[in-house]
Amino acid sequence: MTDFEDVFVIGERDDYAPKVGLLVSMLMNSRHYLLSAIRDLSAAELDAQPQGANNTIAALLSHLAAAETMFQAITFHGRRFNEAEQARWEGAFRFEKGNEPKGRVLESYLQDLEEVRQKTLTELKKRDDNWLETPMTFAGRKANMHYYWFHYLQDEVRHTGQIILIRKHLLPGSDASFDPYNL
Repeated sequence: MTDFEDVFVIGERDDYAPKVGLLVSMLMNSRHYLLSAIRDLSAAELDAQPQGANNTIAALLSHLAAAETMFQAITFHGRRFNEAEQARWEGAFRFEKGNEPKGRVLESYLQDLEEVRQKTLTELKKRDDNWLETPMTFAGRKANMHYYWFHYLQDEVRHTGQIILIRKHLLPGSDASFDPYNL
């Protein structure tokens, strides 16, 4: 499991170039809050269709693993999903109806998220700070590698907020007093 000892220190990390380490520290902090928000959820809670919402918590977790995998493919390998990744992740990446996960326990989502994150961290260790500035495009507009990972970070933070809202207010039997920061 990812080490969260210094989760509240945003800064350089051992074994990473300085700016890459800063990005890693932000990814670690974001993941800390995601894990706090989903702690102790049952399979039924993960699969519950929230009132007035399109996505279950399970769908959001699957999407995050899929999105990080896509960003790995784009930024580390210069491609989109390969055939195996497409079969595994495309439905979750696009929130395709009918492909939502069902009946999985929290631990299986945690394993997916951790496996994907470890690949990200391994690849980021191989990159220097100049790599972050490598020109790219995003939706046909000028971007760089750093933007792609910033975009993923925004996605994880945004979906963590959705999960907190769902958990506290939209699930049957929800607990408005749930404290996502208490971990």
